[in-house]
Amino acid sequence: MPCDDGADHPSERFPARITITLDAGGTFLKGALIVNGTFIPGSFLTWPSKSQGSASDTIASFANACRELLNVFASTCRPLDYHDSIRIGFAFPGPFNYAEGIALLQGVGKYESLYRLSVRDLLRTEFQKQKSLFPGIMTNRLTAANIRFGNDAFMFGLGASIRFPSERLICLTLGTGLGSAFIENGQIIAGRNRIPDSGMLFAEPYRNHTVDRYFGRRGILNLASERGLLVDGMDVADLAEAAARGHKQAEDLFREYGCRLGEMLLPYIADFKPHRLVLGGQISGSFPLWERDIQLALGQYAIPILTLEDGISAVFNGIEGLFVDG
Repeated sequence: MPCDDGADHPSERFPARITITLDAGGTFLKGALIVNGTFIPGSFLTWPSKSQGSASDTIASFANACRELLNVFASTCRPLDYHDSIRIGFAFPGPFNYAEGIALLQGVGKYESLYRLSVRDLLRTEFQKQKSLFPGIMTNRLTAANIRFGNDAFMFGLGASIRFPSERLICLTLGTGLGSAFIENGQIIAGRNRIPDSGMLFAEPYRNHTVDRYFGRRGILNLASERGLLVDGMDVADLAEAAARGHKQAEDLFREYGCRLGEMLLPYIADFKPHRLVLGGQISGSFPLWERDIQLALGQYAIPILTLEDGISAVFNGIEGLFVDG
């Protein structure tokens, strides 16, 4: 097992490098354990996101998730030891000051109560408060944990690049919005080959607005509204299901989505010349509905497109990479 240190006696255990990986999504908080660089089977957990709650509720949910994942380590591997190192890594949507751990999200409907607050400091304070409720080694180790943050799309891209270490990739997460990462030889690329200095496409101009406006959930629902397809309670999954059943207007909607996405990506693909496009996020599940249309829009620059069925594992592996220096 990945947690087995090979010792013959508990007192001879080697210290473990335990990374608690958390993907702070708008709907769900997702987490898993990576121990000594290896994903622990059965450690993937999800919780309802507190992304629209108060700052205290959101931070408490993060702290409770960390505790629950360490309980998985204790039950799956062995009891926690004071020599084990604990790292907590977050994939967080932007805007966010990742180096300082300060949230800057506004007007996006998630984590706005954390605006201009240090998630790192608040989480450490929460662990300190929990010492009286949960005395013992676990809370002590969490209080001393190394806490780091990365952009959720960058974490997806870096994790996905492990499969293609020597390739140039454009990686997109299609969900609430559009996340992006340009990868070359396993490294984030920005500021060249038309790539914005941020390395991200979401704020770039496209047609009458920005990229994010067209290619996340809101973009598809806007397309549906323009076509008179949208009814109360309908979401992207319902539209995709209708298209898969052969509903002509729903089929046309996703074909238009693919055409526009290819149109938007064309200049970046022409300049960066990636070996492939890698897709993640919930909307990527509809890819068969618009695969032909995105390739037609790319024309001579058409490239292989891969959808990762288990894209969250790529995010977790990208988070582990935040701690390459220990």
